[in-house]
Amino acid sequence: MTLLRSLLLAGAFAAVGAAACPPAAGCYEQGVAAFVKEDYKASGQAFEKAVAAEPENPDFHLWLGRAWGRRAERATGFAKLGALSLARQVRDEFLRAIELDPKHLGALQSLFDYYLNAPGIVGGGDDKAEALIDDIAAVDPARGLRARAALLEKQGAADEAEKALREAVRLEPNELDHQLSLAGFLARQGRFEESDRFFVAAAEQAPDSPAVWYARAKALIRSKRGAAEARRLLERYLKTPLAEPDAEPYSNARSLLDEL
Repeated sequence: MTLLRSLLLAGAFAAVGAAACPPAAGCYEQGVAAFVKEDYKASGQAFEKAVAAEPENPDFHLWLGRAWGRRAERATGFAKLGALSLARQVRDEFLRAIELDPKHLGALQSLFDYYLNAPGIVGGGDDKAEALIDDIAAVDPARGLRARAALLEKQGAADEAEKALREAVRLEPNELDHQLSLAGFLARQGRFEESDRFFVAAAEQAPDSPAVWYARAKALIRSKRGAAEARRLLERYLKTPLAEPDAEPYSNARSLLDEL
């Protein structure tokens, strides 16, 4: 189902109120539309209705976890206390999605990211992330390599992380996400010439890709280079409709602009 269809349906549902959200597919599409608008509370509520109507659908559990995850990330003040409980729900929704479909790549990747980045108090941990890598690789070998690289980089094993990323690019040389992952990694290592070559190749392959603009701008800003180019890319990103509902939210692009 397309992002445009989700947005159109969301407008229709909003006219009669959230309580009228049709079960399952309609609630799911309303949740996706609210997610794109960064209204994660409304998004989570819609996904909860979808899950209640169709509890055996792994996609509904995945997106409920994603919505609550974004909401927990943005909690401030006293809301941070509630975010701890919410974070555990995020993990549980990802686990439920995998229980329903053990080869669900989106759920496996989301749970891996959760374990890699969440503090131990809410169930995060490198050991748990590592245990998922083979499951990811069994579904998508190149994505498994990128997951391994992310863990290795976090642990300070830069050489091994680079080998994994380069192997992912070798396996799927035309996959844009692999090129951007390697380019971003090289930039974080201060190897700007090599990083720039991969970003240029990605831009030549997909000149109209917002993902390329965002990744390039982020790498430039974090390495304190090319402020003018970074600003141009982010401003273009903010003027372009998101191609995918789980793309980097506009608020992240605005936060990067504030760093300039």
